[in-house]
Amino acid sequence: MRETAVRDPADTLARRPDNTELARALSAQLGLDLAPREFTLADGVRVGVDCADGDPPSLLVQCSPFAGQVKSSQRNKVIADAFKLSWIRDAHFPKARVLLVLGEPMARLFGRGAWLPSAFATHRITVALLDADLRVRVLDIGT
Repeated sequence: MRETAVRDPADTLARRPDNTELARALSAQLGLDLAPREFTLADGVRVGVDCADGDPPSLLVQCSPFAGQVKSSQRNKVIADAFKLSWIRDAHFPKARVLLVLGEPMARLFGRGAWLPSAFATHRITVALLDADLRVRVLDIGT
């Protein structure tokens, strides 16, 4: 017998904004021309980010606009996205800022006293929360 996973309706893909919609909203709010980007690096490695501006980019963005109850797989994706952003910045675009845009339920991962906000702050990763109207507000994760 085959099992079917049941998803929380608030967390379905149909209710999440796509990368193009997010890029437009972020562009308008930040005053930058952001778009999904894929980079082919000097060593031939290809890496994509949800949004970036310019060439070379001054801002690199990954978005995880999850809604509903936070699951460990979502937390792990946020950490992986942050690692990718800091790596691409540090190794290839050292003047770029990095921005991780998360759904509001993910704010619970960044409470005071937790290791994750301290690690992100140390690695100069800016975290922002996305509301239902696609407005972004930067989360204070400083220690």
